[in-house]
Amino acid sequence: MRNQNQRNPLMDSSSNSMELTARQEQSNLALSECPHYYEMTLSNGSKRHCGTMKDVECILSIYPDAIYSKVLLPHPPQTVDVPSVAVDPDPELKPQHSLPESELIELEL
Repeated sequence: MRNQNQRNPLMDSSSNSMELTARQEQSNLALSECPHYYEMTLSNGSKRHCGTMKDVECILSIYPDAIYSKVLLPHPPQTVDVPSVAVDPDPELKPQHSLPESELIELEL
């Protein structure tokens, strides 16, 4: 008899690779989620912006009465046309010459 998983009797030790694949799929789903950020409103009306739920939880530990909402960003276009435009070559700067030491004037501060 095979060792059975205590959490789920239907899964045995040979199905660990399937469990890892499911975790990988979940992480891929999280990566393909729409771009977003979290906006938090504190009790005094000031706002904070967070990039991850972990950041939101951290702020909530400091300000437990804060309210947060998920703000979805607009989808970026799939393709972008970038036209190329030929420009004139950059004009060279005139050479800069240092004054000889005999012409230097001391700066008074």
